[in-house]
Order: sequence, then structure tokens, then C-alpha cells
Amino acid sequence: MTPARFRHWERTRERRERRGVLRWLLVLALGGALAGFVAWRGRDSVSGASHAWLAGAVATFMVAFMRVPFHIYWRPDAALLAQLPIAGPILLASALRRCAAATAATLAIVLVGAIPIAFLDDNAVRLATRTLDATPIAGDTVPHLTPLGLYGHHAAFAGLFAIVAACFIPAVTVFAAAMVAGSRDLLQIATAVGGAPARREARPLQPPGTGSAGAVLGAFPGFGASVALVVILLASPWLTNHDGPLEILWAVILVGGASLISLAGAIQRVGPTMGDILRDVSALDRQRLATLEIRPPTAIERAVMKLLGAAALPYSKDARLMRRRYPMAYALGALVFLVLLIIGFSRPADPIPWLAVPLAGALVYAVLLRRRLDAPPIELPRLEATLPITPAARTRAKRAWTVVWFAVFVLVPAAFAAVRVAI
Repeated sequence: MTPARFRHWERTRERRERRGVLRWLLVLALGGALAGFVAWRGRDSVSGASHAWLAGAVATFMVAFMRVPFHIYWRPDAALLAQLPIAGPILLASALRRCAAATAATLAIVLVGAIPIAFLDDNAVRLATRTLDATPIAGDTVPHLTPLGLYGHHAAFAGLFAIVAACFIPAVTVFAAAMVAGSRDLLQIATAVGGAPARREARPLQPPGTGSAGAVLGAFPGFGASVALVVILLASPWLTNHDGPLEILWAVILVGGASLISLAGAIQRVGPTMGDILRDVSALDRQRLATLEIRPPTAIERAVMKLLGAAALPYSKDARLMRRRYPMAYALGALVFLVLLIIGFSRPADPIPWLAVPLAGALVYAVLLRRRLDAPPIELPRLEATLPITPAARTRAKRAWTVVWFAVFVLVPAAFAAVRVAI
């Protein structure tokens, strides 16, 4: 299989799936929503529009960062590709193309969302982006930006996020997968991840620093994304032509250099073994999903069950299966919880964008979780018809799970943040 031949089959599959038009329609819809939010905040001030855009860009690219493993080794056809006689560099190039395509769509969203900035009042932009507060009596005017120049700053800043999403995060993700696949005792790692019992005298032989496979696959990309995000945000005052803790030039050098160097290293060192990585990570994932790992309800779930009556049993089933099959729901919920707590403790000068973005994202994700509650493997239509549980009880149980998730992870920290900001 040559690279050109494999690329031909990829394009054929993409044409059959017909997702290109849907993807760009979604880009326009999300970009338009962000643009509306920016325009609304721009009525108050230029900094309000900039803060709203920055909050939306951070949230949008964080989703892109989290999607990278699904473009590389958690893709639906990973196990099939690992069994075919395809060279590792070809598989890695395919994964990087998927990451680049997703990054392009994400970049388009934030660029469309920044369009209202280019139409802000020229005088307001000039006053908000002045490098000096006082006007000199003689000489050149105080340097400032035009609305189009302000849009250019935001577009360039979006480019930094895009470099991280297309180069740095894929490289870190691939290196993490290589560490797991290169373990000297893959069977014991799979057993540990799957939760199966192991002999007490057995000692896992793992390379130093790898830890469990789940920790490596999740922690490394998350840590890399956090570091890159902090570096970029340190230079965010440059958006409105002000100095920040980190100069924009150094941010470009650090982010761009780390991204390109890490990507080149991944291509050179990991590319030849990409087939092995797909095979081993797929094996780990199958082993993890093979075990039931049924755990009893938590204290909150038991309290909710007492209030549901006939819906308590289906609620218990939904809670246990969602915790087992969709752990990302709890990981993302914890992330939203932490972000809202940080907003409450930091009390930003313009809290509305930082509160609105995680709340809107959590609401959309809650709707997605509600749909998953009605679909396999959480609910099996042929099986549910044979059980003595009424449709009303099942519906009530699923609504209760969604409300409890939203209340615990979103409403409680959001109330704390709102109170802190209002004080």
C-alpha cells in the first residue's frame, strides 16, 4: 500500500460518508453563535468583545484538543487498520491529516466569531488600544489599532491555538500511545486497566514513568494542552495592544518551536511503529470495555433513588452504566466544576464571557448525555420491552440523572461563582 493509494481510499470514504458539507454548516452555525456573543459584548466595550472572543476561542480549542486522541488511536477503524499491511508512516500521516482537518474547522469557527470585532467603532478601538493613556502635546500620535488591525491580532492569536491543535497535541498524544505500546508487559497493563484480578505475586514490568495505560493516554495530552494554554493566555493582553506577562514574540517562539520540534520527533521516532500502536491501544481499549466493573451507587445516587419511587431501579442502572461506559461525562463535568470555581475565586473584571462559555458548553453536553441515555449500550430497545418497567419510569429516571449531573457539576459551582462575582 503506497501513500498515494491509501490517500485515494481515504478520499473515497470521505465522499461516501458525505460529512464535508455537514461539517462546514456546523462551523458556520457555531461561528455565528460566537459572533453573536462577541457582538453583544461589543456593545459595552472593546475589551468586552475581546474577552468574549477569547473565552469562546479557549472553549472551542479545548474541545479540539480533547478530540485529538479520537483522530489518532481511538478512531472507529483503528483495530481494522492495525490488521492491514499498511506501513506505520502512512498511518501516522493519515492521523495527522485528520487532526489538521479538525483544526481547520475549529480555526474557521473562531475566525468567523471574531468578525464583529472588525466592525467596532473606530474611535472606541483607538481609545481601547492606545499604548499610552496621555496624549502627547507634540510629535507623533499615540500608537493604536484600527478595527481591522484589532481583528488581525485576534486572527493571529487564533493561529497560535491552531498550531497547538494541529502539531503539539498530536505529537504528545502519539508519544503517550508509544509509551503504552512499548511497555514490556502489555498483558499486565491491559489486565490492570480492565480491572481483572491479578496474582499477588505478579509484578508488572513497565518502563519507568509510564504508570497505568489509562493514566498515560489521558494525562499526557491533558498536561500538554494545559501547559500550552497557559503559555498562550500569558500573552493574551496583546489582543488589545497591551503588554502582558509574556511578550507575544516569545509566545510564538515557545509555542511554535515546541510544536514543530515535537511533531518532527513524533514523525521520526513513532511513525515506523504506528501500526503496533494502533493494535496495542485497540487491545487495551477492548480489554477495558470487556469487563463490567459494576460498582454500587454513590451516596448522591442513593439519595436520589429514595425520591424516585418506581424509577429508582432504572435510575440505578443508568447511573452505573453511564459511569462505566462514558467516564468522559464525569471528567468533563469535573473540568467545568473546576473552571467555575476558579472564576469564583479569581473574580475577573469582566466575568460574563467566562461564565457564559462553560455554562453554554455544559448545557449542550447535558443534552448530548440525555440522548446517550436512550441509546445502546445504556438502553436496549428489545430488552426494555420485556422488563416490568413502565416507559414513564424510564423517562423519569433518565431526566433525574441528567438533572443531577447538571446540578452537581454546573449549578453548584456556578452559584458559587455568581455570588463571589457579585460581592
